[in-house]
Amino acid sequence: MPYYYLASDAHTHPELLPYPIDMSPLLRLPFGTIDEDGVLNNAASGDIPAVYHPTSIAQYALACWNAYLAVGDKKQREAFETQAYWLLSHELRFPNGAGGWPMPFAAKDFHVSKPWLSALTQGNVISVCVRAYQLTGTSMFLEAAQRAVRTFELDILDGGVSTRLAGDGIFFEEVAAYPAAHVLNGYILALFGLYDYLALTQESEIAALIQRSLTTFHAIIDEFDAGYWSRYDLLHRHLVPLFYHALHIVLLKALADYSGCEHCMQLAIRWEAYQHRFSCRLRYLITSRTHVYWNRRIIPWLRRLIGLGMPPERDQTSVIHVCVPITAFPVAGGMRSVLAGVDQTMGDHWKLVYLTQHKGQNAQGLEIKIFGRRWTSPWNFPSAWFYCLAGWYKLFTLLRREPFQLVLPQDGVLTGAFAGLVGKMAGVRVVCMDHGSVTLLDSPAFRSERINSLKMHPWYRRILARLQLALYWPSLRFLARIATRFTDQLLIAGDEVEAVYRESLGVHPGRIVRYPYMLDATRFTPPDKVTRAKMRAEQGMAENAIVVTLINRLAPEKGLEFAIRGIAQALSSLPLEVRSRVTVLMVGDGPLRSRVEADIRRHGLATVCKLWGEATPADVVMLLAISDIFLYSGTRGTNYSMAVLEAMAAGCAIIASVVPQSNATLLAEGRGIAVEPGNSTAIGDALVRLCSDLALLRQMGQLAREYVATHHNAEMLARSLLRASFFAPPLRVERQHP
Repeated sequence: MPYYYLASDAHTHPELLPYPIDMSPLLRLPFGTIDEDGVLNNAASGDIPAVYHPTSIAQYALACWNAYLAVGDKKQREAFETQAYWLLSHELRFPNGAGGWPMPFAAKDFHVSKPWLSALTQGNVISVCVRAYQLTGTSMFLEAAQRAVRTFELDILDGGVSTRLAGDGIFFEEVAAYPAAHVLNGYILALFGLYDYLALTQESEIAALIQRSLTTFHAIIDEFDAGYWSRYDLLHRHLVPLFYHALHIVLLKALADYSGCEHCMQLAIRWEAYQHRFSCRLRYLITSRTHVYWNRRIIPWLRRLIGLGMPPERDQTSVIHVCVPITAFPVAGGMRSVLAGVDQTMGDHWKLVYLTQHKGQNAQGLEIKIFGRRWTSPWNFPSAWFYCLAGWYKLFTLLRREPFQLVLPQDGVLTGAFAGLVGKMAGVRVVCMDHGSVTLLDSPAFRSERINSLKMHPWYRRILARLQLALYWPSLRFLARIATRFTDQLLIAGDEVEAVYRESLGVHPGRIVRYPYMLDATRFTPPDKVTRAKMRAEQGMAENAIVVTLINRLAPEKGLEFAIRGIAQALSSLPLEVRSRVTVLMVGDGPLRSRVEADIRRHGLATVCKLWGEATPADVVMLLAISDIFLYSGTRGTNYSMAVLEAMAAGCAIIASVVPQSNATLLAEGRGIAVEPGNSTAIGDALVRLCSDLALLRQMGQLAREYVATHHNAEMLARSLLRASFFAPPLRVERQHP
C-alpha cells in the first residue's frame, strides 16, 4: 500500500488550506479506475465488491485538492470538483436531521451488515465539502457538511458515529456499531473533518465537541501502544501492518499541529523510533505472523479437536442467545431485580438461559441449567475452585451444543473467571455484569463479618475455618485477575466497583460500560389521597400518620442498630403532637431479628416500631405506597441500593447512608438526605427535619420520583446493554439528495 506523508504548504493558492495529509499516491489510482464521468470506482478486493466507495472518492478528492494547490493544475481542480459533486448528489438524509454516506458493503470483522456509517468517511467528506464550498461558493456543500457534523453529535444508538466513554467522554467510531472498536486512524481522520468545519464556521458547540473528544482520546491513547509497535483498534487489539503504523505516526503529528498536543507529538516520535528499530520490526514480524497462524490454523484445529467448531455468526437483526452464569438463581435480592429488568428490557433481542449452582424457588418460565454439587460452593476454600471447575465444564458443554453469541456472568470473580476462560476458547463474547463481588477482595468489613461468623463454632472448627479463609482471599484475587484478563467488557453500576477495577485490577476505562438499575416507576405510582387512606386503615394506621419504613434484610451490614438509635433520638426531640403520629415499619427478616427486637425494647420503641417480617414484591409496593419516609442505614454495599431506588420511585422522602457511594448521587440536588454510615445522630436530625416540615418531605419525594423515572428506566438500561453487546443502528433514510 502507498505511504502517506504530512502535506506541504500551498504554493499557488496560499489563501486555501491544504489537507493535512498528503495522499498523492492515490492519484496513481492503486485501488480502482476513473469511470466515464470522472468518478473513482473501486475494484473488487477480498470480501468487498467493486463499488463507488465514498471514503475512497473523498480521499481521492483530497489528493487532487492538494495537487491543485501545489502546482495549480486545472485538471486536478476539475477532478476534485467532480468527486465533490458526486458526494453531494449521493448524500442520504436521515430523519434525525443528519446526512451521510453509508458503506455499501458488510464489515464482518466488526459484525456489521450493510449499510453502516463511518466517522472516518463522514470526516473525509466534511473536509471535501468545506473546501468545495470555499472554492465554488455553493451553499449546498456547506449545508451537507452541517448535516454530516450532526452525526458526530449523536450516539451510535441514535444513528450517529459517536460512542460514550468514561463518564462524559466521547469517541468517534470508524465503524458505527457496538461493541465499539475504537479504531485509531479512523478517529483522527474523522477529527480532521471537524477541525476543517470549525475553521470555516467557528461554531462554539463544535469546538467543545472536539475538546471533549480529545480529552477522551488522551485518556485511552496509550492503549494503542504495544511497547514496540502500534495497535489498529482496542476491540481486536491487533498489531497494524507497516502501512498503518507509518500512517499512525503521520496522523499523530498532524493532530499535534492542529491541537498543540505535546503528548501526541511525543507518541509519534516514539512510534517512529519503533519503525526504524530493527528489534521492534523483528518482534512485530514474529508476533504478527504467529498471531495470524494461531488464529487461522491452530485455533480452528483446536476447536474441531474438542468439538466446539467455529463461533456462531453474529447477526445484528436476529435474536441473540445469551448464557447468564450466576451463583444462585432465582433468589430474592438486587441481582434478581436487575436480571428481571434485563429480561424485560431485552426480551425482544435476547434469549436468556441461566446457568447456576443453586436453583431457587419461583423459577417458572425461566430456562435454568444446573452445575456442581453442594461442595462446589463459591464462599470458601477449596470449594470455590471446585465451583469454577464445575462451572467451566458445564458452560463448555453448553457451548458445544447451543449457539450462544454472548455470555453474561454476574460476578467479576469466580463466575467471571470460568466464563471468561470458556468464552475465549469458544470465540464467544463475554461481558461481565458485576454487582459488587469484586469489591469484597479488599473489604475489611466483609472479612470481619466472615471471621465473626465463626465465633459460635467449636475451637477446632474455628482453626480449620481460619485456615480456609487465609487461602480463600488470595484465591479470590487470583480468580478476579483471570476474570479481568479474559472478559471482553465490564458492565458496572456503581463508583466503588469501577474504582476497584481501575485502581486495583488495572482495567482501562475503555473496557467499562456503566449501566443503571432499571425500575418500572409506573409500578410504584403513589396512590391518590383516598386510596392511600384506605390502604393505611387496612394496616391499622391513621390517615395523618407519619410512616417511616425500612426494608432490608436484618443483617449486620444493614446498620440497624444505628437506625434504631437515630429513631429514638428523633422521637425524643420532636414535639408531642408530631411524635404521636410517627409509626416505624421494619420490613425483612434475617439473623439479627432477636437483636433488633431487643434494641427496640431497650430504646422504648415497642409502641412505635412494628416488625413486619419477610415481604413479597407486592407487599413492598403496598408498604412504600403508605410510607412518607424511607430510611436506609447500610454500612456496607456497592453499586446502587435497589431498596432506595424503589422508595424514590414511590415518591418517599429518603434518608440514606452513603454506602454505597452512589446513594450520594441519587439524593443530590434536594432529592433526599444523605448521611454518613454509622451516624445515628445524623439519622435522628434528618428525621426531625422531615417530620417537622411535611412540605419539604413531599417536595423531596416528587424530585426523587422524577429522577428515577428519567435515569433508571428501561431505555437507559437497554442502551447500556446494547453498547456492551452487539448493535448496529438500522439506517432509516428520509430521502436522497437529488
